[in-house]
Amino acid sequence: MSSPFHPDVMKAWNRGFDAGAKRQNELDTKLMLEWLGKIEEIPGIGEKTAWKIREHFLDFMREKRGWNER
Repeated sequence: MSSPFHPDVMKAWNRGFDAGAKRQNELDTKLMLEWLGKIEEIPGIGEKTAWKIREHFLDFMREKRGWNER
C-alpha cells in the first residue's frame, strides 16, 4: 500500500525520524555508560563484580549490533 502523503514529505519525515532515533540512541548509550561507571556505588557490588557486569553488557551489545548489521 502506498502512502497518501507526497513522496518529498515522506522523505523529509523519514530523515527526521532517523535523526531522532540516532540521537536517542546516543543519549541512551551515554546514560548507560554513566550508570556502568558508577556501578560500584550499589551496595554489595565490588570491583570484580562491577567489571563482570560491564564485560557482560559490552559482549551483549557487540552481539546485538553484529546481528543488526547483517
